[in-house]
Amino acid sequence: MTFKYVSSTGDEYNFIEGNHYIKTASLHDFTWEPNKTAYKYGDKLKGFTKDSIKYDITLGFYGSQSSIESTLNTIHDLFEHDVMLESPGKIYYGDYSIECYIISSKVYPSDEGTRTLNDITIYCPYPFWTKETTYTLTVSGTDGVIDGLDYPFDFPFDLGVSGYKKTIAYGISIPVDFKLKIYGPVTNPTITINGHVYEVDVTVGSGSTLTIDSLEKTDKEKSIVLTYPSGTENNVFYARNRDSYIFQQITGPKIIVTCAQDITFDLTLIENRSEPLWS
Repeated sequence: MTFKYVSSTGDEYNFIEGNHYIKTASLHDFTWEPNKTAYKYGDKLKGFTKDSIKYDITLGFYGSQSSIESTLNTIHDLFEHDVMLESPGKIYYGDYSIECYIISSKVYPSDEGTRTLNDITIYCPYPFWTKETTYTLTVSGTDGVIDGLDYPFDFPFDLGVSGYKKTIAYGISIPVDFKLKIYGPVTNPTITINGHVYEVDVTVGSGSTLTIDSLEKTDKEKSIVLTYPSGTENNVFYARNRDSYIFQQITGPKIIVTCAQDITFDLTLIENRSEPLWS
């Protein structure tokens, strides 16, 4: 079972290894707030919103006083670094993670003998646990007819558009966000997912990447970015196909990906949950 904090610099603190343990945690608490208009009798529901969330965790420490103090110093520096830089870390629980800051800490002796307890508060500005599943797809040449005509009688040849077709059994039936990372060289990359066209009219050179990100947490996200080999980034939102919404979420459980050009890309499906899976 994975239960750890990973700082914005990639340093890790494992909650369930070493000279410490989890005494209490509240990671499965959540609330949706109804957006409503009050009527004489009841409400008219307009939708739901979700505020930022806080979790309380109590850590227990055992062993020598020096080892406990060393661990407390380590985790303090790890947690406070991200707060001071306003750069979130992540809590990982099983296959899910949530961006967060550790914003309070209280250390006190335990009633269980020589052990020490530490109450910490985790603040999560974006109140969803996410799981990312990435599929790397390489299209080279054709792989049959992806958009054909079906007659009750047969021809000695296929009628339709030849290209690549991939069916992914995802298992989630609600719309999910995604990230498409397209590798150059390719011109005017066009990928169709469940019949919806994702197209950007740009040239992605060798060593460059084009990333389409539908997840919107801050003003810097939900973007289309062309990244050059030097690391320089260019916002190419203007070059999207305006006739087909570029950030259309993807719905399973069966996902059909088609493409009619040579291209390599990563399709990352981003599942959001109010709580991590129980395990």
